[in-house]
Amino acid sequence: MTIRIIAPGRQVTAASANGNGVNISIDGHHFVVEANPGDNIQLELDNGSVDVPPPNDDDRRRGWRRLNANNALAYAVEEDKIVVLPACNMNNWMSGLPDDRALADLTIPGTHESAALFGGFISQCQNHDVGQQLQHGIRFFDIRLKAVGNELQTFHGVQAQNSTLRQQVEWIEEFLRQNPRETVILSIKQEQEDAEQFPQLVQDALSSGMWRFDENFPTLGEVRGKGIFFSRFGKKSDDQFPNGQGLKPMRWPDNQADGFDQDWHGTQFRIHDWYDTDNIADKTSGVTNYVDSTCDGRGAGVGPNHPMTIAFASAGKFPGAPPHWMASGGSAGGMSQVLSVGASLFGKIGGGGGGGGGGGSDTGPEGGVNARLVRWLLNKAMECRRPRAIINLDFYDETNGMQELIAALNALPE
Repeated sequence: MTIRIIAPGRQVTAASANGNGVNISIDGHHFVVEANPGDNIQLELDNGSVDVPPPNDDDRRRGWRRLNANNALAYAVEEDKIVVLPACNMNNWMSGLPDDRALADLTIPGTHESAALFGGFISQCQNHDVGQQLQHGIRFFDIRLKAVGNELQTFHGVQAQNSTLRQQVEWIEEFLRQNPRETVILSIKQEQEDAEQFPQLVQDALSSGMWRFDENFPTLGEVRGKGIFFSRFGKKSDDQFPNGQGLKPMRWPDNQADGFDQDWHGTQFRIHDWYDTDNIADKTSGVTNYVDSTCDGRGAGVGPNHPMTIAFASAGKFPGAPPHWMASGGSAGGMSQVLSVGASLFGKIGGGGGGGGGGGSDTGPEGGVNARLVRWLLNKAMECRRPRAIINLDFYDETNGMQELIAALNALPE
């Protein structure tokens, strides 16, 4: 049998199986190694090595596993494929990308309800605050706020999240000062019916001069060292946001399973934000089907042929399948595993079934949405394809550094 390897920008210089040297050939984008899936394989690359132990039963069911690698990010896919990508420094993974790359053509890891650290299995969506998420490579932040007096405080629905917009902005601006070749997109949503002072408080918080308010999509070179404002609210007077209100879809249909497209004066948005579901398989396929059309190169430049695609991998249906169940399938461990106990008990007490999340029919090694999304991304990488999209996640850190994989996909050839 053979093992097929894709290693963009790398060379496989030697390989061994069970300690014995084996032949290597090249087939298109793939290196082909003459070894069996059950062998202990070691690959020597031009600047490091990758160890490929035999898969176990959990690996076979999930369809992928992360491998030990020096100076690389490596995964085994199914039993006979290996993806090797350049390792990223997650503080500055954008730094080596070309300046003329359209922002809308990057593959960007983001978070849904980025500040939602509290509320247990009902409201919590993340294990780390925005300052930590920046260090982990997250570059799109979904912040929900309510005006409380003269302060914008973070909320997830009715659940206060014990931080403020100013705190989030301070973290982002300090990060950009330390990493001036990065950019960060900050999406702000008003989590209340109305508040007269809301737009002005946002404008005041973004007054440092480090923010881009232009309403057109930029290239990466145009926004290095800057924050990009993405607004999901309206202004109250003409004198607010004199330089524009940033990237701003003018409509956002609630919970639309097939997503929606919008042309805002030549600025193209494609957004998938279907969240009210308890079926892990359906949610995963909803996201992957929506971003699949972006997997082919679109050439250089910006404009109508370079729409910004945003897909939320998050979902939940109370009480049977809250966010951590959908993200992890109840098997990821960490905080999600702890919270899933409460969700399971609540579902039993309340009589909830859960369908594909809290009910348990999708738990186990296959994992939740995140693990299934990793499997899909790796299979696309084997074809030298990647989604040109922002992918917003819940509990990203509980799926073996999946945000690293999303960022590393930008190394695939255009």
